[in-house]
Amino acid sequence: MRVGIANNGGFNIPKIVVIYDSISGNTEKLSQAIAEGAREVPGMEADLINAEEIKPEEIAEADAFAFGSPSHFSIMSGKILTMFTNLYPLRHKIAEKPACVVTAGCGGQVTVLDNIDKVLGLFNPRFVKPGVVVEGTPKEFDIEQAKKLGKKLAEAIEK
Repeated sequence: MRVGIANNGGFNIPKIVVIYDSISGNTEKLSQAIAEGAREVPGMEADLINAEEIKPEEIAEADAFAFGSPSHFSIMSGKILTMFTNLYPLRHKIAEKPACVVTAGCGGQVTVLDNIDKVLGLFNPRFVKPGVVVEGTPKEFDIEQAKKLGKKLAEAIEK
């Protein structure tokens, strides 16, 4: 799924990209909530993009990033890992920009969050924490936490 939210009309509107992979739809729900929370900040653009569809240049051009991955046997999805591998040559364009992470699954989510943080740390972002970790289907509380994280991510652009 690729959803563009705002047209900047030639103005310099801050942009967040929310990149996710989701099999069951649970990580996608959390990622959607992050984008919704980011859009609560006036003048903020947030694009929700599946990891298979994003180009490294699109990520590097954004002002902030959110990454969502399901947990597969306590590791991030292969699509998210491939996305990070392809993005690595542009790591200097990610440095010092705000970033956060969410994950959902049926076991090992905390380990996945830690692993993504370690890989993402190689890009030297400004982490916005804590990330959101959900077992199974996100409940309303989890969605609200992800929205708060999205808003916090958007506000971090200004700092």
